[in-house]
Amino acid sequence: MNSWTAPHDWTTWLRRTLGFRPLVVVLIIGLVGVSELRFDWCEQLIGRFLLSTNDHRPESGAIWDKGHRTATALQTLNQIITDKQSVQRQAREARSFSQIAQTLAEGHDVILAASHFQALYNALPPERAGELLSPYSLIRMRSQGKWDRTFFEPAEQGLTLYFLNRDNRVMHQIQIDAQLLEGIEQDEGEQRESLEHLPQFSGRIYDAEQFFIGLEEMPEDIQRHIIPWPEKLLKTPGRIQRVGVSDEVISGHIEIGLEMEDARRTRVVLVKGRDWAVARLRSALEGERFQNEFEF
Repeated sequence: MNSWTAPHDWTTWLRRTLGFRPLVVVLIIGLVGVSELRFDWCEQLIGRFLLSTNDHRPESGAIWDKGHRTATALQTLNQIITDKQSVQRQAREARSFSQIAQTLAEGHDVILAASHFQALYNALPPERAGELLSPYSLIRMRSQGKWDRTFFEPAEQGLTLYFLNRDNRVMHQIQIDAQLLEGIEQDEGEQRESLEHLPQFSGRIYDAEQFFIGLEEMPEDIQRHIIPWPEKLLKTPGRIQRVGVSDEVISGHIEIGLEMEDARRTRVVLVKGRDWAVARLRSALEGERFQNEFEF
């Protein structure tokens, strides 16, 4: 039977230390240590245990916080990229400055190709397009062959437009204030309603045939002052049913509403004619004798 008391001399201590059992224990511990250094089985066991219990441990600590911040940053970045792509897609599909302004109102910048901007510019009534940008300035930039795209930026009172070349240098810059933007939106607006829903035409609605017969009887130069760009009406789908004439003069122009109907809907397309020319036509439609071109 082994004695569990402390040895009293060196001989007893050496005999106990160099005995069979102590040597076996030391050998086993050494083998375990060597195998751990060689195969890393202890780390693997601990790792598998932590992995199996990972879902049940609270997410706390610097590593978890760093992982959360990284995941949040990636989600935010993906959302920014998705929003940017969506904005640019909307810009490429925009058919009016009003749609561009709506996108900018959400706090996004918009870039349009030069050809796209010119198409939107040409769709405006000539007087409104001249207020936006002089056609001579547009012709000059086109003739230089350097205008590549137009950058729209939201401003405190309206929009700022930068006309850029391929090197991102600003060739020209204009400011669209809120009043001009509102006028552009009115010119581009197509009301999905009938003329009865627009109070400015109340009591002044004519049958389309009556209106255009009276228009044809006018000299050609006066016809152009009443409806400046009739070619655009030919490109608009639908058939004109009725025409409304406003009695309000704004900046020398009178608003005319053309009620158009197609298979899908009825809408009112708004145009603006010179006040004296529209007054002359209205007198003819009402069977009155026109005396003064400024009398309306």
